Amino acid sequence: MRRKVIFVLLLLLTLSPLTAKSFGYGLGMYGQSVLHDEGASSSGVELSLVYQPWLLPIGNPSLQLKGSMGSDMSGSLVFPYVEFGLSVDLFRIVKHPINFFANNIVAYDPALSIAYQYDTQDSSHLMSVGFSPFKLSQKDFWYEFFAFYVALDLEAKKVANWGINLVRYTYIFK
Repeated sequence: MRRKVIFVLLLLLTLSPLTAKSFGYGLGMYGQSVLHDEGASSSGVELSLVYQPWLLPIGNPSLQLKGSMGSDMSGSLVFPYVEFGLSVDLFRIVKHPINFFANNIVAYDPALSIAYQYDTQDSSHLMSVGFSPFKLSQKDFWYEFFAFYVALDLEAKKVANWGINLVRYTYIFK
């Protein structure tokens, strides 16, 4: 009986962050450059789903699932990548010089990310490393500007593509 109680308590403790209303969705504008084929470079819209279990002042993690849709250099509709990864806010500062941007107080919290990226055009599996230097957040929204990434082909030991999100808005359900 004691083992069952301990198991149930550990299970509830593990699943408790999932019950928090910290899911969200995002919309961004991206540009991507494919290094081995410039014609495959694209730009368009990136859609994302976000799960943020906590709101920590340092090292705040979030899981993100992203998909992109845009047009390549010839104007054809493409879906260049799908990405699943972890993003970590490095720190959170409330008093900063970018506060003029919003009516309410926003926190400045730059983020690093690492993700698995599936390149649909080459059917390749890549590791994406990103940095969002201008990330502002409120309790319900994230605003990101000029977030860039580099996707690495670990088998070939080279950079496969790189890209930038000019702007990304993420709405977090509370």
